[in-house]
Amino acid sequence: MRARRHGFPAVLLCVAAMTACATAPAPATLEEAARQLDTDAGTLLTASELHLSPASQEPDGSCVPGQARRYFRAESDVADASAGLLERLRAMGYDQVVDDLDLRDEEQDVAVLRNPRTRLTFELTVLSGEQPGVLLVGRTTCYATG
Repeated sequence: MRARRHGFPAVLLCVAAMTACATAPAPATLEEAARQLDTDAGTLLTASELHLSPASQEPDGSCVPGQARRYFRAESDVADASAGLLERLRAMGYDQVVDDLDLRDEEQDVAVLRNPRTRLTFELTVLSGEQPGVLLVGRTTCYATG
C-alpha cells in the first residue's frame, strides 16, 4: 500500500521532468548558441551605453580539451549604464544564479544571470572605485568542436 501511495507522485515527477526537458531544448551547436548570444547581446546593447568589444571564440581555459565556447565583452566608463540591464535580462528569461553578496568587494558589485532554456550566461560587473564603469560579459556553455 505504501509503495502505491509513493509511486504516483514519483511518476508525476518523472513526467514533469521529461516534459520540461522536451519543451526547453538548448541550442544543439556552438553556432546556434553563438547566434542566440549575439541576438541577446544586441538587445542589451541597444538599451544601454555599452560599447561592444570584438567577439571571440578563443579558448578561455574553462572548457575541457576538444570543446570551445563563444563569449563577448562590452564595457562603458559610465557607471550608471547598468541601469535597467538586470531588469532587461530578467525579462529576457535570465535568472540570477549568484548572490551578489558572495562576489562583492568594496569597489564592485557583480550579478550573474543564466537563461535555463538557452544555457547562456551574462555577468554584469559595476565598478565604483577610482575608475567607475560597467563590464558585461556574455558566454555560451562549452560545446564539442568537431
